[in-house]
Amino acid sequence: MAEDMRLVRRVPAGRRAVTRHALGVSVVDEFLFDGLEWWELIDPADGDEQPAAALAAVRPGETIVRLVGLVAPGGRTDLAVQVLISLVDALRAGPARTLVAAPLAHGAELLEKAGFGPFGDGSYAVEL
Repeated sequence: MAEDMRLVRRVPAGRRAVTRHALGVSVVDEFLFDGLEWWELIDPADGDEQPAAALAAVRPGETIVRLVGLVAPGGRTDLAVQVLISLVDALRAGPARTLVAAPLAHGAELLEKAGFGPFGDGSYAVEL
């Protein structure tokens, strides 16, 4: 997969099984996707059976979106950073103004590489 060919998109309903497999869970769709927006970093030339290069889950809000999950295979922090940067770009089209993440859950260094900085409540955030 060529890095410059990757794009981020919301996970379509038809790819939820592939997403569950990539996450290594067998949770019913309603529990995995209810209330969250899942975004995947993909190569558009790949078929729908190919897992995403990386995944991010956010809990949407009117002005603040919270990062609640981030998955990259084999600890590939480069892919995790890439999905976060692309996610920030995609979220800029919406009404939210800030994407917030917990540094302990996602790693402060990884968040900083993706453009996040310290936020008032001990979290890290990036302005949209």
